[in-house]
Amino acid sequence: AFLVTATSAHCRPETSRVESGGAMLPYFLILPLWVAVAVLLPLAQTLHALQAKSDDRKTWLFYWLCFAASSSVLCYVEWIIRIPFFVLAFYVDLYYEAQLCLVLWLVAPRLHGIKAVQAHLECDASALGGMGLDIVREQALRLRELALGSKAD
Repeated sequence: AFLVTATSAHCRPETSRVESGGAMLPYFLILPLWVAVAVLLPLAQTLHALQAKSDDRKTWLFYWLCFAASSSVLCYVEWIIRIPFFVLAFYVDLYYEAQLCLVLWLVAPRLHGIKAVQAHLECDASALGGMGLDIVREQALRLRELALGSKAD
């Protein structure tokens, strides 16, 4: 639940924001802001990192992989994320504004939330990877014992 993308809107019919209680930003502003914040700003930062051959290349590769993965996954599970926003929609519709705030936190040059997410996932991935290797080794030893035991009979 780390990237919520408006690009998944092509997967489902869009409901009108007029039906709900009201929106903070009109929809005709949301899409250009979304493109600027979620695509153009990271694209510029990615190109800068590639030209400078800095360590940020790994971070922006991680961003684009997460962007693509979340865009695909949200076609199927966005309704789960929208549930709390349906309750708020009686008063004010904040779903797209929350998306913008999240992506702005992820990509803003001063905040770089994507680095915090990346560090968190890398830390957890190494711990899970170690546990996975232990399980694989244990299963391999069991299979080896079964194979050697069946040959002895």
